[in-house]
Amino acid sequence: MSLTSDQFDHVLVLNNIHAKETSFLESADLQRLVERSYLTKTIGSLDAFLITMSHNSPHDGINFSWFKKRYESFAYIDRIVTAEHARGKGHAKKLYLDLMAKAKADGIALVCCEINHIPENPGSVAFHQKLGFEMIDTAALDEHKTVGYWIKKL
Repeated sequence: MSLTSDQFDHVLVLNNIHAKETSFLESADLQRLVERSYLTKTIGSLDAFLITMSHNSPHDGINFSWFKKRYESFAYIDRIVTAEHARGKGHAKKLYLDLMAKAKADGIALVCCEINHIPENPGSVAFHQKLGFEMIDTAALDEHKTVGYWIKKL
């Protein structure tokens, strides 16, 4: 999926405001993610966005690779961000429900992601638990960051 020029610029800004949770992106990095994505979706001009991969995406991220080694078929949430001013309006839930509907329609029975475990991200953990995700493992990415691997069966 592609983004308009305005959407692309807004997604890049919003992503980098939340780089602690998502990782900083240069324009070329975002372009590569969007080109490889299974589903890229936005809400509003700078309210929220979602970028996902599927098991068929030519993606090579360390966390994506963790799922690729363990599952034949999945939709992987690479990143989702809701702007501070738009939180509590159900945008993230809508994006996830749209992803789950698409995955299910495409015969994909698993949605997965990683959530920062250290440093903690309790808001994301609570959100994912409400949607029925469960943490199945953790991995230390470096001495300062550990992630939890989460799945939801559709």
